[in-house]
Amino acid sequence: MSINQTEATRLARICLPKILAHSNSNTGSDDDVPSTFLSDDAVSFKSLCRLWAGMGYIYQVTIAMPSSSPPSNNSKSKHKTSHNNFIIKHIVIPSPPNSRRSIGDERKAYSYWIEANFYQTLAPTLIEKYDLDIPIPYHIELDGEFDNGDDANSDNEVVEKDQTITICMSLLDGSPSSNRYNTNHIHATLSWLATLHAATWGSRVDDYVQTKAVQPIGSYWHLDTRPDEHESMSRRGWEGRLKLAARAIHERLRRDKMQCCIHGDAKDANMLFQKVDGGGVSVCMYDFQYCGKAPPSVDLAYYFCVAVGDINTDYIQYYHQQLICILQNDGIQSLPTLNELEESLSMALCDFQRFMCGWGQWGSDISGKVIKVLDRLDGGRMLNSEDDYREAVRREYG
Repeated sequence: MSINQTEATRLARICLPKILAHSNSNTGSDDDVPSTFLSDDAVSFKSLCRLWAGMGYIYQVTIAMPSSSPPSNNSKSKHKTSHNNFIIKHIVIPSPPNSRRSIGDERKAYSYWIEANFYQTLAPTLIEKYDLDIPIPYHIELDGEFDNGDDANSDNEVVEKDQTITICMSLLDGSPSSNRYNTNHIHATLSWLATLHAATWGSRVDDYVQTKAVQPIGSYWHLDTRPDEHESMSRRGWEGRLKLAARAIHERLRRDKMQCCIHGDAKDANMLFQKVDGGGVSVCMYDFQYCGKAPPSVDLAYYFCVAVGDINTDYIQYYHQQLICILQNDGIQSLPTLNELEESLSMALCDFQRFMCGWGQWGSDISGKVIKVLDRLDGGRMLNSEDDYREAVRREYG
């Protein structure tokens, strides 16, 4: 399941021209890209972490090669050595057994396949047209279509074949940092999210879903992939009311007129920050396994809850201003109002709380905001059925 020296060198040879081309475009250098023939001695690699469900590893690869710059006068060596780094995300999805994978393993396996498609299809546009700070894809190897275990041979047995996915991408600069109560970091993140959302707004997201560049439903906690957590929710009190309302809330988010590609896992652990001129900061994000179609409020609800710790009206207004500015520059005519965003955010907070009620509480306590929504739907007393909550959601939230 891990890569070896031969494989690391092979991928380094493939990626080096793009690495140097990108480096030269940033420095303005006109140096020719040298031959991609590299010996094993020039390539080193190390494992950074293991992937979820044990489906592979992330590696950092370093290519050592002579620098084109002349050595200094007091240098004892004839040549300096430059080091070029990149990342390999190497995924091996085990063939599903006859009983198929668990829902959780199926969700993770499909997410890796989607991420490879994201880097092939959507990432170049986000980088080149919108200057979004994400890993630059250098090379993708995707082993055919996603195998969900439905294919069978003539004996009606599942054909067992592991799937391998390799994503080679740039090593991002920056440092992790807590967003909590840091306005500069929060604004940088909200601007990044607004750029992603605006760049994929409206019908564009449907095109990306069609090409399987993103998930048909964004986020890793949406109801269709979390039946176990939904089932384990309490049937009493406000959690019981939320349990019964969950399907109606999920459907409301699906029909929200604000649709785009969301990141789907916008937490601190997937962000790196850098200082910029003027005392501000910039953010870059990675991990696009759950990037998919959803209202932007789904990203905001998750981000505010798990990274910021505060759902501040000023932050919502700041995000809305950034979003509107980019949409207007893109020529979008029908622009979302602040009230529409806030109503959608109310639904998204309930949706995320539904997941946490079944999985475990994470981040700040948003139960008060959720109870306020439930009170609006049912007057403080549990309704009789899911259909009753569907009617209430349509009445109150459209």
